[in-house]
Amino acid sequence: MLEIKNLSKKFKKNDRYSLKDVSFKVEQGEIVGLIGKNGAGKTTLMKLIAKAIKPTSGDVLINEKSILTTSNGLKDFGFMIESALFNHLNALDHLKYFISLNGKETHYQNIEEVLKLVDLWEKRKVNPNNFSFGMKQRLSLAVCLVTEPKILILDEPFVGLDPNGVEKLISTLQQWVQKQDTAIIISSHQLSELEAICNRYLFIDNGELKEDFNSEKNDGTIIELNKDFVLTSVFKEKYKDYIAITSTNNVIEVTTKRDILNELLSDLIQEYKILSIKDKKDYIHQKFKGENR
Repeated sequence: MLEIKNLSKKFKKNDRYSLKDVSFKVEQGEIVGLIGKNGAGKTTLMKLIAKAIKPTSGDVLINEKSILTTSNGLKDFGFMIESALFNHLNALDHLKYFISLNGKETHYQNIEEVLKLVDLWEKRKVNPNNFSFGMKQRLSLAVCLVTEPKILILDEPFVGLDPNGVEKLISTLQQWVQKQDTAIIISSHQLSELEAICNRYLFIDNGELKEDFNSEKNDGTIIELNKDFVLTSVFKEKYKDYIAITSTNNVIEVTTKRDILNELLSDLIQEYKILSIKDKKDYIHQKFKGENR
């Protein structure tokens, strides 16, 4: 569905790449969490997808077609990267305005449903300067959802929300994905928020995609080796149903019973030095601990 292909960005007067040769795919219905410390490249990636800045190299494709070379390339996207609310428009008029802006007048019929979904229908005649921060966040999300995008790009949507606001936003997103099978890329500095909604993580560090791993229920074991893992015929025959190689080729993810894991470790040490073995949930927490140092 969405493919990021060798995407790079180097700003003028900057000695290093803000984003370097990043590639990954996101399929329909996936909810992908971006993790990485401040300045790692998460927001740069999102702005490149939004065509807010131009890449130095690489491409962004949806259904194998580049969005960078077409005038309506963003018609299937909804973005929540920076606030785009206007104090002179009420909640209802915001949705009407953005529907008209995107040339999707057929989606006027979605307005009531979406405002009810984000719990703002009773406030539809109120301007956002009279909203709490959480209400503004929910209105921004409604703007994203009303045109039924295939892909949502959400940069820190939970920031500034109290626990009740976070819970409401997560519930809204989960309901929407269940109904529309929308793909979501979402960043947050709170692991608990991403754990509640994501089924996959991308770890970005110094502008590079370091790891890409499934987070479904956070089950499994992460094994770090001293060199790239090669799925030889021996390993493939015995463990193909249990091993997933992450984008960092010396790190493998294992989902299996303890007895088979012990057998796998015995085979691994014949060819590799094992640097670390971690429960997947602990591994994810470690990434966040490093991010927030």
